[in-house]
Amino acid sequence: MRKTDTQTLVIADTSGLISLLVDTDANHHKALAQSGELDKNSGTIVLSSHVFTELMNVLGKKLGHDKAVRIGQHLLTDPNYLILESDKELKEALERFSKQPASVSFTDCIVMALADRYGTKLIFGFDEVFRKNGYRLPETTEKQQAA
Repeated sequence: MRKTDTQTLVIADTSGLISLLVDTDANHHKALAQSGELDKNSGTIVLSSHVFTELMNVLGKKLGHDKAVRIGQHLLTDPNYLILESDKELKEALERFSKQPASVSFTDCIVMALADRYGTKLIFGFDEVFRKNGYRLPETTEKQQAA
């Protein structure tokens, strides 16, 4: 992803990153298309430290620790990914969590609180809860969505 003065800021959820990184995931092609759009639009992907932890746990189970560590090292050193401590969002996330259905994870609530903090409605994640709460996926072209 190239950086310019007009960047697209997207908050990443574990579901979007797993879809991007695991080629057998049902949303893999959609995640690749959205990632490509972010590349073109100079997007920066922000990850909560809580999402990073969850991602490492899931990847470790799905792909093994060696591969998870390589991916983690890449995310930590790639300037297009910004990993932020999100402890400031815990109170807001807990409030959100109290109002969500049982199927919604606390991590999803942290992602939404972080999006609010940075004034974006763009969340790179495939959980339906984001759409239901007024957030959306980064835009892709019709051709990419059909892939």
